[in-house]
Amino acid sequence: MKGKQLAAAICLAAVVVLAGCSGQEDGRTEKESSVSSGSGGGAAEGISGTSEEAGEDSGEEVPFVEGAYELADCIQLGDYRGLELTRASVEVTQEDVDSYIRSIATPEEVSDPQAEAQEGDTVNIAFEGRIDGETFQGGSSESYDLVLGSGRMIDGFEDGILGMKTGESRDLDLVFPENYQEASLQGQPVVFTITLNSIRRVPEITDAWVEESTGGEFSTAEDYRASIREGLIQNQEASAAYAMQQDAWNQIHEDSVFLQLPKELADKAMEQYDSDAESAAEAYGMELEDYLAAMNMTEDTYQEQREWYGRAAAESRLMLEALVQAEGLTEESPEYRAEVEELTEAYGVDEETLLSSYGEDSVWEYAMMQAVLDRILDQAVITEESSGTAE
Repeated sequence: MKGKQLAAAICLAAVVVLAGCSGQEDGRTEKESSVSSGSGGGAAEGISGTSEEAGEDSGEEVPFVEGAYELADCIQLGDYRGLELTRASVEVTQEDVDSYIRSIATPEEVSDPQAEAQEGDTVNIAFEGRIDGETFQGGSSESYDLVLGSGRMIDGFEDGILGMKTGESRDLDLVFPENYQEASLQGQPVVFTITLNSIRRVPEITDAWVEESTGGEFSTAEDYRASIREGLIQNQEASAAYAMQQDAWNQIHEDSVFLQLPKELADKAMEQYDSDAESAAEAYGMELEDYLAAMNMTEDTYQEQREWYGRAAAESRLMLEALVQAEGLTEESPEYRAEVEELTEAYGVDEETLLSSYGEDSVWEYAMMQAVLDRILDQAVITEESSGTAE
């Protein structure tokens, strides 16, 4: 759904630390969002991914208010008309297109025994790591798949496989980084003995391959590349528009004054934060405690970010309501109706089903947020990054 979860739409300006990632397929922009997960594979591989800082306290001095609230008592809305924004340039090269095609193509086994492993290949390896001549836990595998150039392993590991042939073995003298996640291995010299079991490689992008891999949807590589290019351009344009929305929202937030925050809004957001964290942990097959440890996050840090998130979400909701009021938007406004219709088309359901499935409030938040942002961008002074001309 425009790359964002419907239930979390109100948190456009909040830092979502443990949320899932949006997904894209075949270079085309998707509306539904998806959660991507991965698995580790040995001591040479580090857990990638860092949580964003919660930032400065978003309002420790701002008191909470219980029960019903009046907007005028909670927020003094900043100026939102005529904001100065920059739209990022959109450029897709032929290499971008081919790189994307390679990333979604299924690698095929290389049968030539003289073929050498090269960057981009998916190799299957057996490896054994030794420190001071002794093996260590997690440092060995009989069969491990690795994309060369992915950066999943410690420095020198993947480069050391380049040029190897199937069946060849090689010793690599490496050093674990000082900030490696396993403290006992930090800065330790290590020797990895690697045997290359097999090589899989994405085939050349030919007409025959395109027709077969797309099930006849495209018959030439030229047409397929053109379709992928169009999808990548749409994705870049969507990203540029979203970046402007974020910039606009941040500018308005900085210029607004928050007098008090409805506790009900903050509590609702913190419940969503907990739910997202648990879902993220489940996606990795972990308990929440283990997931937080893997993210280098203590329980105290988690609670601090959870509370910050609640305040940020409450502020965002107040801003949204104030902007809706200032612009005179209602559920009958053309912009709002257009967003709801787009949602029903994206999910293939009628409006009644949409509201019952996701909740009237969540649908209202998402559709009204988009309607408000459209109004704000219509009134903004936008400079194109590439040309430097204003519109």
